[in-house]
Amino acid sequence: MNGVIASELCGYGVRLRPIVPADLPSLRRWRNSDEVRLAMLTQTHISPAQQRRWYQHIYAQPAQRHWCVEVQGIRAGYANLKGFVDAPLNGQARADSGLYLGQTRVRHGLLAIAVALCQLDAAFEQLDITTIETQVKADNHSALRLNRMLGYQSVTHIDEWLTLTLTAQPYFAARHHLMRFFRHV
Repeated sequence: MNGVIASELCGYGVRLRPIVPADLPSLRRWRNSDEVRLAMLTQTHISPAQQRRWYQHIYAQPAQRHWCVEVQGIRAGYANLKGFVDAPLNGQARADSGLYLGQTRVRHGLLAIAVALCQLDAAFEQLDITTIETQVKADNHSALRLNRMLGYQSVTHIDEWLTLTLTAQPYFAARHHLMRFFRHV
């Protein structure tokens, strides 16, 4: 590719598309749920006005991509990639990744893996990002398990937070092993 990420990503049975205003109530409801909120760096409840301001802020950020996750045409979660430098995301040395899932009828055990694979494929294959970082609470065992399955390595442990990093080579090796779950998708 020419270094420009597609606005919509599809693969592994999921669709990641840019967020639109109609997504905001669902994203806010899921983000405010205890399951998601208590796993975040910022654990306060998000008001509708705060959600709108967030959307207005992220809408024009060249160093960020924010997607609504869909499965079979149904909103199912959220994913993002955010660069560390205020410049286009393409080619950045480091970017932060994040995702969360909503409680929906299309949620299943492999959904987080599918979303992460789609997101990380874009990061490494389309955007040429060198290293992906993420922060996970040390007691968030499901997120730690997911990230380790994807090839992430622990770098630092400060207070209750672990910083994990991922580069292309371990990611592609991990993806190769995970593909058995997605052969028919």
